[in-house]
Amino acid sequence: MPQNNTMRLLYFTVMSICLVSSNTHAQIDEAKAEELVKNAHCLNDQSIENVLKDKFKTHSQRDLGWQVFKEQDQFDVERAFLMSKSMQLRFRWHVTSEGLILPDGSRAKSLCIDQ
Repeated sequence: MPQNNTMRLLYFTVMSICLVSSNTHAQIDEAKAEELVKNAHCLNDQSIENVLKDKFKTHSQRDLGWQVFKEQDQFDVERAFLMSKSMQLRFRWHVTSEGLILPDGSRAKSLCIDQ
């Protein structure tokens, strides 16, 4: 009988992990991907969003906001600033279906490095 209880516990544990894992994947959509990037840890215990706000708080740049693009099984999250009529600065990250955030390009990579 103890072996039967052990098997039940093991089955319940495995099913719970599968359910949580599948719910995590299902919950990542455009809004969640954007939220993950905005709130990701960056410099001096600040989020990416706060570091970008501090970096571009002068009125000479126009904030073009956040955009999210779905690319196959992941999302690309981008924040853009208009520096002049012809120059834009773009910061872009990939968000995988597991919620992993990967910087795309030198601007996003260098944003959270203390220089």
